Formats: sequence, structure tokens, C-alpha cells
Amino acid sequence: MNTLFQKNYDGVRPLAYALRPKTLDEYIGQEKIIGRGSVLRKLIEKGKMINSIFFGPPGTGKTSLGVLISNELDYSFEKLNATTANLNDFRQVIDRANRRLELENKRTLLFLDEIHRFNKLQQDALLPHTEDGLIVLIGATTENPYYVLNNALLSRSMIFEFEKLSKDEILKLIENGLSYKNIKLDSEIKLYIEELSAGDGRIALNYLELISEVGESMNLEEVENLLQKRKAGYHKKEDKYNTISAFIKSIRGSDPDAAVYWLAKMLDGGEDPRYIARRLLISASEDVGLANPEGLIMANAAILACEKIGMPEVRIILSEVTIYLAISSKSSSSYEAINSAMMDIKNGVIEDVPTHLTDLGKKDYKYPHGYEGNFVYQEYKKNNKVYYLPQNNKNERLILEKLNKLWKSKYSR
Repeated sequence: MNTLFQKNYDGVRPLAYALRPKTLDEYIGQEKIIGRGSVLRKLIEKGKMINSIFFGPPGTGKTSLGVLISNELDYSFEKLNATTANLNDFRQVIDRANRRLELENKRTLLFLDEIHRFNKLQQDALLPHTEDGLIVLIGATTENPYYVLNNALLSRSMIFEFEKLSKDEILKLIENGLSYKNIKLDSEIKLYIEELSAGDGRIALNYLELISEVGESMNLEEVENLLQKRKAGYHKKEDKYNTISAFIKSIRGSDPDAAVYWLAKMLDGGEDPRYIARRLLISASEDVGLANPEGLIMANAAILACEKIGMPEVRIILSEVTIYLAISSKSSSSYEAINSAMMDIKNGVIEDVPTHLTDLGKKDYKYPHGYEGNFVYQEYKKNNKVYYLPQNNKNERLILEKLNKLWKSKYSR
């Protein structure tokens, strides 16, 4: 067996754990982040590390790199998972870090997995200790940190985006696993594992371990039968984006059955419910819009629910909102209005603010609430172009009727 790897694998720990690299040169993937000449590599070689966020798909080496950095810099390594940890767990880490610093003059690296699961209060609690240097924080997340983390935390951290492992990198991992397990597999089986892994190194090694436990004499057909559930699952290279696309288009097309099916496929495949809820919020404005403004309220409620309730119960809430949006009347008027206005600005249609709408011209401004019906005609922009065009649904027909009454011929068709 290859002597490069750890020898504490006793049949209990997963193969992916046993094959974690012990040096930077053994690390596979993420050349832009940790390759020779990269900023992070230079920092580590100088014996330094800064608070960082590792952002990217699962199985791309975020945890392994965190452990490596701790070893390279001789930091104590602490790991918490934000799905199960609370502030008391974090305080215990801080207490241990203080004792190490006092007794051993040794810093602590805290690897906080799924950091996006921490709420605002929990994220704020990290700030003082990342600023005073007691700990070096590495937060790992599969979500875009600019959407899910506090600005205060982002401003104190460097963001490193991890990419799925390439075909060659996955195959190299598989070869390392075969060497460690001291077994051989046909090249077509290796390629099959690589395809199924979809750039996730942990999945590739888990598949390899499963095959090795069943027996290395398996042929490709037997391996396909063993792993066929995964083959048809949510983790193929293009399937995530195709599935979310089918989900949104089914809602837009008013097919609740199809929409719920694609929702179920995403949830069964391990998709973060919050990602789904955010897409529902977008659909509520882009596809349902002013035909049914309550759709936006429902979708926003789904996002709040995802913060408070996890799987499996949150599936019911997501299903309710999905069905509601699918059966709702549809309108893209808000979407088209803002796109049209932004296109005009991009094309150089730039207006100055009318004088009576500025502080200098406030004596000429007509305060609508001082007039009957809380409306008075006055100019709000010079060009008379209409951006918002109410569409033909019950709610917007009423809106059009009101606008025509207020603005007379401006909205007439």
C-alpha cells in the first residue's frame, strides 16, 4: 500500500477520511487557490493565515485544506458544524483557545462547516474573536457567501471559491484509493465512478469503498446495478441546473404536479431548502407578479420557514408555496418594466430630476395628499414612455382601470 497516506484506517473511518492529504503537495484540486504561486499558498509558506470563507460544492476539499493549513502552521484544530452547533459550543472553543494561547502560546484554527446555517446573532458572535486574533476562522459553505453571510463577517474574511474536481483529478483520487485498498478495477469502472461523482471527490471515494467491500471482481454491469439509484439521482453534472430550470418552468406553466415532482427530486437529492425557497421568491415576482401579489408574501414566508424548520418538515411548506404559485394567475409585467427602464438607461436615456421634485423646487411641488383622492396631476419624468404595462388578469385589469382614470389616455390601449 502507498506509504504517502495515513495508516490509521481501521475499517471504521470512511476511505475519504483515511486518504486526506498530509501535505500541500498531496492535495488534489483547487490549483487556483492552493497551487504554487497562489496567494493562499504564499501566506501559508510564510507561516501566516487569515480569516477565510471556503465556498463551493461538497466534496471539493474544503475540510481537507482546513486541516492541512492547521497542520502546516502548527495551529490547534477545532471543528464545528453550524447545523448542530450553538453559541455555547462556540464559547467552549474560545475557552480552549484561550487556555492554549496562555499555556502553550499556540493559536487555534476553527473550521466552521456550513457556516451559512448560523443566524445573524451567531455570526455576530464570531466577530470579536476573529478580530483579536485568538482564533483563525475558516468558514465552509456550499452557498454563495455574499447572499448568506453578514457584511461584517465578509469584510473580515477572504473568500475562496472552490470548483468541482476535474475528470483527471477524480481519477487520480480513485487511483489513490485503489492503491490504499490494494485492489484493482477495470478502467471502464473507474470512468463510470468518475461520471457518477460529478466532480465530488467524497462521492467518488465512497463509491469506490462500496465496490471494494462487495468485491473487486465485479464487472461494469454489476457496478451499474449496485449504483443505479445514484445514477438516476440529482448529482449528475448537469442535472441540478436542469432540474431547477424544470421546476421554475413548471410553475410558470401552471403545472403544479410537475412542479411538485421536480421539487421532490431536488429535496431527495439533498438540495438546500433555502436555495429552493429563494428561487420561489424570484418566481413569485418574475412569473406571478402583480397578477397575485400575495404570491410574494407566501414565497417570503417559505424563506423564513427554512430558517426555522429543517427537513423533513420544511418540504410541506415548500410544497404548499410551489403549488400556490403554480396555480396562481401569472404576470411578467414587473419583470418587463424594470428590464425596459434599465435598457433605456443603458442606451443613454438619462434624465435630470425635474426641478419641482428636488429640494430647490419644493415650493412648486404639489403634495398629493392635499388633494381629493390623494392625487394631483404633475410631471414626474419628462419622457412619456410607459414602462409598466398591466397584463390581462383580474388584478391588473383593475390596476389598468385605476391608472387610466388617474392618467387619462396615458395607459389606454
